[in-house]
Amino acid sequence: MKRGLTLVGVALMVVGWYAPWLTSTRQLAALTYNALDLVEFAKFVMRAGPANITREWFLVPIAAAALALALWANPPGRFPRVLRALLTLSAFLFALVPLPPYPFLLKAYSSAEDRFSFWLSVAGVLGVAFIFVFGARITGRWRGVAFVALALIGAALATWELFARALPAISTVYGSTAGVGWGLVVMLIGSALAAICGWAGSERRET
Repeated sequence: MKRGLTLVGVALMVVGWYAPWLTSTRQLAALTYNALDLVEFAKFVMRAGPANITREWFLVPIAAAALALALWANPPGRFPRVLRALLTLSAFLFALVPLPPYPFLLKAYSSAEDRFSFWLSVAGVLGVAFIFVFGARITGRWRGVAFVALALIGAALATWELFARALPAISTVYGSTAGVGWGLVVMLIGSALAAICGWAGSERRET
């Protein structure tokens, strides 16, 4: 059951990342953004000058979710090959999400604006590939540590950046108080569930 709940947590991380993270108290349709939207929107906010936002942190949760999904899909012991392949493929696709669009992709590896997202995606793809090959050998507490680390890193960096810099800056630019959307809440719940159940599941296997 705990293993199943871990997958639910990872799924909520993905769903929450794509759902609205930012809303307006005035219910402005133009001020409703998910985490991926915030990566681009933050560029325009910074050009207005109120704050320096590390917009790349908003990409970290989807990369962490991709690695967590790959880890779940490649457990020790027997596991259906078709399901393993499908889930690992899904993890690969999620790891590609941070890549900038074409034609910016062609020079992203050296571009100051897109370098982080490019190499984050490369690291995610390589991480998923590594887990696909060696994931079954990650057992016991190390597996639990991996789930906890991915969940915490995925949630903490983006959440801190949203509250510490993005929300105040966007509120200043719009002249309206920006609030937190339900997507962030779902992502945090999913991260907590993945971390707790991932750790508990690994402890149970070890004993």
